[in-house]
Amino acid sequence: STVYYLDDVPFTASSANGGGAFIAPDPELADLDRIEVLKGPQGTLYGASSLGGVIRLVSKRPDPSRYSGNVRAELTAVDGGGVGYLMNVGVNVPLINETLALRATGFYRRTSGFVDNIGTGTKDVNESFSKGARLALGWSPSDRLTIDLVGQLQDTDTDGPALQDNATGTFTPLYGERKYSAYFNAPSSLRYRLASITGRYDTGIGDLIATGSYLESKLSTDTDITTSYAGTVGILALFGLPYPANTGVVSESRIPQKKTSVEVRFVSDRLGPVEFIVGGFYTNESVDLDSDVVARSIPGNAPLPPPLGTLISAPITDRYKEMSAFGNLTYYLTDNLDVTGGLRFAHYEEDFALGYSGTVYDIFYGGPVSIPELHAKKNHVAYLGTLRWRPTDSLSFFLRAANSFRPGGPQPAAVVPPGAQSQVNPGTVWDYEAGVKADFGPLSVQASTYRIDWKDMQLYSFVTVDGLRQIVLANAGGAKVDGFEFAVQARPTDKLSVSANMGFTNPRITKIDQGVSDYIGAYAGDPIPQTPRWTASAIADQLFDMGAGKQGQLGATLRYQSHMFTSYPRSVISPNFRVPGYATVDLRAGVNFGGYQLQLRAENLFDKVGITNYNPGSPGVPAGANLIRPRSFTLAFSASF
Repeated sequence: STVYYLDDVPFTASSANGGGAFIAPDPELADLDRIEVLKGPQGTLYGASSLGGVIRLVSKRPDPSRYSGNVRAELTAVDGGGVGYLMNVGVNVPLINETLALRATGFYRRTSGFVDNIGTGTKDVNESFSKGARLALGWSPSDRLTIDLVGQLQDTDTDGPALQDNATGTFTPLYGERKYSAYFNAPSSLRYRLASITGRYDTGIGDLIATGSYLESKLSTDTDITTSYAGTVGILALFGLPYPANTGVVSESRIPQKKTSVEVRFVSDRLGPVEFIVGGFYTNESVDLDSDVVARSIPGNAPLPPPLGTLISAPITDRYKEMSAFGNLTYYLTDNLDVTGGLRFAHYEEDFALGYSGTVYDIFYGGPVSIPELHAKKNHVAYLGTLRWRPTDSLSFFLRAANSFRPGGPQPAAVVPPGAQSQVNPGTVWDYEAGVKADFGPLSVQASTYRIDWKDMQLYSFVTVDGLRQIVLANAGGAKVDGFEFAVQARPTDKLSVSANMGFTNPRITKIDQGVSDYIGAYAGDPIPQTPRWTASAIADQLFDMGAGKQGQLGATLRYQSHMFTSYPRSVISPNFRVPGYATVDLRAGVNFGGYQLQLRAENLFDKVGITNYNPGSPGVPAGANLIRPRSFTLAFSASF
């Protein structure tokens, strides 16, 4: 529900079937100019799937006026875990003075692990290795025209998850803190390659901006699900399948995505009482997702021969195209009172194919089940309205109403029973927000309150036909989210800054079909899972002179999130548990001298065990808790020239 952008390039898949929930960019933040966080629906300017907002990573542009560079090295030790390191280098090289420049960055990171897999005897199994590079060529043939060519790649490999096995339905470690048992190390890998070209022309009354991009990404994961499938209470026994001793079962997922996007927009200057943005957008996405459940021999981790080799195979082919036209217009009623209206018209089409095969389908359906290729198309209009009043230069108030959507698509069920949706409609949100922003020199304050209405939620549901229950996807629910956010920053001196942030969220189901209630146990009034009600942070940094051109730094950060629920109160397939909240404290100290900086950081100083996700397990299957990183110490050195 959140869209990621790398500069002007949309990274997140627009299609609900495009793997966007699993693939997000995680580049090394080595050469960034800024990070933009746009909260709430951004459907008019950023299109599909931006229900929750947009995160935009904006890189530094090549500078044709001078040579520059930077180097950074880090060494990190994790309490009870391994040692990690980072090296990144960036250079800016003018090729033609004031006209053409090249900016190149590269990095290699080893993230230290802290979880042990006792099944294989591997310590610190969740360590990961990441490497990447970015090349940007910036050309300014005239004072009005700039053209940027960018190539970016990244590879990330992880041997295992940050998982702790607990006794079923508890938070008590089963094998000890930060330990789990799997017969192999459950590796995952992410690859992406991105190329883009962006042109910007100053027309004298505004900028004309055109961007074209091509993205390839692939996520590969293997997960040990032996405890759910094998053993006396596992699914293999339930099906009556004979299987040898030492049989393991693995969930294999391969999500390759290709995405081509083009956007052209015009961003005007203020023209009397008016300023506006108008443009068009096109994207073409393709995904060939392989999802298999495979029985393997534990000693060699090789697939078993038929009929126990592939238990379930469900490959998905998805082709998504979208064309959009959008525009925002701001009219200044007076110099301190303005109103903005925006809309985006989107037309999308999707071709979707899904087949089911494997031993399970041989048993229940007598062989493979193929869904005929389905074609879906839909139009959608997103809206925006904002009223802003600035009684003084340092104080402003705003009212905002905004809409966004998540595309629907074909029905993925193996058999579509009578009465079920053959096509799933888009899910939409409307956000109503009021806020204030104030900046009084050494003190700035931002506060807002909001109400989100979520309609046509896409949820899995039971449909009963001839006494047989089947699982289908449907627009089967609605929700409301009330909340507020507050942020304050104080700068009492030019060397001291203190800030605090607080957020409250109250999300709950307001409408639900009976089939969904029967399947996932959700009823109207239930809170939406995996959402802490309260989040807060406080940050303080003090600079001080040390003489001889040196400047010291001391800082601290406190982060807090409250408890959250894992599921719905009456859920049977996934029992509901209350995951406790946690707070962490970070400390840092450093010294700057010339273009050099030396810093020491202590993160999660009090070694809190924070749980980010929790699966309660079932009889014979342990609970699984995903953990935050324990206490760690980092020594960092950087230089700029």
